[in-house]
Amino acid sequence: MYRKQLFTAGIGVLGVLFALVAVQSGFSGTGRFFLGILGAMVFLWAALTLYFEWRAEEREVEKMSWPASPAQGRRITRIDLINEEETVAASWDIYEKTCAVIGRDYKENQVDIDLGRSEYASLVDIHHAVLNYAGGDWYVEDLGSKNGVLVQKAADGRKYRLSPDQPCKLRTGDVIIIGLNRLRLH
Repeated sequence: MYRKQLFTAGIGVLGVLFALVAVQSGFSGTGRFFLGILGAMVFLWAALTLYFEWRAEEREVEKMSWPASPAQGRRITRIDLINEEETVAASWDIYEKTCAVIGRDYKENQVDIDLGRSEYASLVDIHHAVLNYAGGDWYVEDLGSKNGVLVQKAADGRKYRLSPDQPCKLRTGDVIIIGLNRLRLH
């Protein structure tokens, strides 16, 4: 405990002792009552002060605490298209966005992440998938595409096929596979 908290706890204990002494004292009934109430109010003040300080500290610790794995807790701000040589073929910035459609630009149908010039563009639907940012996390959702969407999780390296219209939570380092295009999240 910090000194301020110890001091507040000490005042609370003194308030209880004051109330007990007031009740046992030789004062008249009204005097004992008011002194007892005063001691109880001092104790209540100390208890509430300690409680709210404890809650404030707990919230600060939650803000500052590091996540269990390095990939968790960092907001995804960039998506890289990775080619066969494991180099970046294209990159898209999604910082401060809340939604990004993945697909192919075709006539007036424009998308945020255009895979129309990638090696495997023929396997990508015009509107293939969507990324949504909600509650501090990014999610990917298959928009009912012909070839589907897979997510390779950085945590275990396994690939998971998404069901249409079922969002999947993403973390930094995960790879979204659309057609045979691999999109790594940073």
